[in-house]
Amino acid sequence: MRNDGALRIKTMRMKLHHVGIVVDSIHKQAERYQQFLGLSPVSAVVTDSTQRVNVQFLAEKAGETSIELIEPLPGESPVRKALEKGGGLNHLCFEVKDIEEAVRGAEANGAICVRTPVPAAAFDGRRIAFVYFRGMGLIEFVEAEGK
Repeated sequence: MRNDGALRIKTMRMKLHHVGIVVDSIHKQAERYQQFLGLSPVSAVVTDSTQRVNVQFLAEKAGETSIELIEPLPGESPVRKALEKGGGLNHLCFEVKDIEEAVRGAEANGAICVRTPVPAAAFDGRRIAFVYFRGMGLIEFVEAEGK
């Protein structure tokens, strides 16, 4: 049964931007994604020292929804435990016009904000934020270009 009284942001438009995958080696896994799924790099490998990861985006062509390969940097990294458990699917990322509103709306719907908005190297300084929904998992928001 649909609950029309559920809290939601009626004006918020979200677009699936990418799916984040934790890997042990971007180089090794990018080759596998290209060989088996026909996905090619649409970005360089970017080091994000704030997130303590290297990332690279793969897709059939630039501008499409992509896969983000996430490789933890040596030492402490927020994705190290995920890799120790075998890696794989980590999060879904949605592009939003107003990242603050997206986080507030997620929290109003029971999410826990695990990373407040911060500039991200992989997005030329556009901000990202992470929220966690029990039963849904980790969701990332990335600020739309031109914000």
